[in-house]
Amino acid sequence: MGTKSAINCVMKLTINKLNFLRCFMFISLFGSFQASFNPVLGQNKTVDSLYTALKTNKADTSRINNLNLIAREFIDMGLFDSALHYANRSLFMCDQLLARNNSLLAAKLKKAVACSCIGNVYRNQSNYPLALEYYLKALKIDEELGDKKGIQKRIGVIGIIYWSEGDYIKALDFFNRSLSMAEQLGDKNGISRNLDRIGVVYDDLGQYHKALENYLKALELAEDLKDEVHISTLNSNIGATYKSLGEFSRALDYLHKSLGMDESLERKSGMAANLGNIGAVYVALKKYPEAEKYLWKALQLEKEIGDLNVEMQIEASLSDMYSATGRYQPALEHHKKATALKDSIFTQEKNEDMTRNEMNYEFEKKEALVKAGHEKEIAVGEAVKRKQKVVIWSVVSGLLVAMLLAGYVFYALQITRKQKITIEIKNKETEAQKKIIEEKSKDITDSINYAQRIQKALLASDSLLHKNLGEYFVLFKPKDIVSGDFYWATERNNRFYLAVCDSTGHGVPGAFMSLLNISFLNEAITEKGILEPNEVFNHVRQRLIENISSQGAKDGMDGILVCFDRGNKLISYASAHNVPYLMNESLEKLPGDNMPVGMGEKTESFTKQYVSFQTGNMLYLFTDGFADQFGGPKGKKFRTRQLEEKLAEVSKSPVERQKEILNTIFEAWKAEQEQVDDVLVVGICL
Repeated sequence: MGTKSAINCVMKLTINKLNFLRCFMFISLFGSFQASFNPVLGQNKTVDSLYTALKTNKADTSRINNLNLIAREFIDMGLFDSALHYANRSLFMCDQLLARNNSLLAAKLKKAVACSCIGNVYRNQSNYPLALEYYLKALKIDEELGDKKGIQKRIGVIGIIYWSEGDYIKALDFFNRSLSMAEQLGDKNGISRNLDRIGVVYDDLGQYHKALENYLKALELAEDLKDEVHISTLNSNIGATYKSLGEFSRALDYLHKSLGMDESLERKSGMAANLGNIGAVYVALKKYPEAEKYLWKALQLEKEIGDLNVEMQIEASLSDMYSATGRYQPALEHHKKATALKDSIFTQEKNEDMTRNEMNYEFEKKEALVKAGHEKEIAVGEAVKRKQKVVIWSVVSGLLVAMLLAGYVFYALQITRKQKITIEIKNKETEAQKKIIEEKSKDITDSINYAQRIQKALLASDSLLHKNLGEYFVLFKPKDIVSGDFYWATERNNRFYLAVCDSTGHGVPGAFMSLLNISFLNEAITEKGILEPNEVFNHVRQRLIENISSQGAKDGMDGILVCFDRGNKLISYASAHNVPYLMNESLEKLPGDNMPVGMGEKTESFTKQYVSFQTGNMLYLFTDGFADQFGGPKGKKFRTRQLEEKLAEVSKSPVERQKEILNTIFEAWKAEQEQVDDVLVVGICL
């Protein structure tokens, strides 16, 4: 593959991702050398006056306050090494005061501020585990003191960490909690900043008009407060969003306005972000000389600051620009630099460190409650396991009896065929045999009907679905008495999960597989506490391979597992062959993985997918039975495309009516043909 083709294929750290350059909150961090050697002193009047006060103040609390203020000034100027130096000095003095008097309120408050400053520094350096560690230290102090305003601020910045890691559901949850607290406290600054953060999440989700709505509300409050730093940040965010919408003239107006403010405020990080965004706009406008000038200025400034995330995006934009102008060698070089920076930021070790810090904080906070709660949880878990074992063994026993009886009937039928040659002379004997067969057939049917009742008990109950879904329908038409298709649901940690799956086979073999699949889904979520849909499917696949594929079989299931977050109007899901459909203004086929839950050619992890929705949207989940049904005037398959058309049509009808229409369509198509597979369609009004 030539250089040009290679670049076009792999170099997709896209221009839209420069939205990350907005630096929409808390520009912060520090250094290790003495401020007396920093050339900024004597050039910035605010820093100069604070440094003078630091040398003249004798009281420890006053000196600590000056150290925190100097750290904040350096953060706003993008001089993170200096900021870190002064914040660490403040933290050291706070610890000394508290060692002498642990109840000193002023020292605790100022320690929380110092920890927050250090967290801001590490966040700007993309060291998210260390940032989270210091934010949690500050939050713990705020909670001990009952400082609601401090708690509100800390919850907001913790949300920033989750946003930086791409966990938008958690980020929105923290931002909305912080916004609610700010509204209760009447804190206009907190309201403005959280509206800004929520706007950024919607921007990253591609909901640009929602993002603008939040940005403009935040900008109005920031202008009332005359908060120049935040006004500049919001202008930068709005400009970046207009860039994503393709309104480049508006984008440049806002970005240049923000750049001018940052230059007057000496905010290097903001200047770098705006220069990078302006360069990206000129790339989109194909004004490559202007783009190159701004992007190189941004990169030069960013190397002084050390924000790896911003530097990565600038390198990606330079790569895109050089690729667009046919300069493939520098394009490839900048792509490699962007990729190396990305790998440096998002290492597995950092993710593990961040998780460990969060778990340590939760452990310290809840240690007194864990022991009693753990004993209760064990008791409940054991009860659930016992109940599951009873249900599983009941189903297994019923199905084994059914299979044994089926074998017996087969044997009896063989005997009957041999006896046909003597049917005239042994008519009475034949009638007796017929009666025996009928009785045995009835026993088999009764056993399978009993197995059907057991299988239905494992399906999601109407009460559970009504409680969590509201308006919905389930069109479930097994080919035989028992089914390989199933729909299953559970609740865990305030999350609601719904699985719509198609096990290998149908009838009794399919029912056996559905039993195993339900058991492993239940094990993953209820017993193991696995919460992400893709990781649940990974666990079920591994258990199937261990228990089924190890014997040479490749049985498993296709399906969809959906996790609902109605509060934030978000859905996360994983899919195996089958994919969900979302009806908004038109029917949209959502992305999914083309591999089964079980032994297959692909072994990589299932993908965790996100989709946002509007109230009133319809979500459709279905297996392949409807589309594979033969019928119609020419005896052909119904096919998926025709099913998509019918779903788009019926989506305008009331939810319960949709089920009736789909059932009528299926029966009319099938007519006198035999049903070829289990049919399952679930529709949910979001």
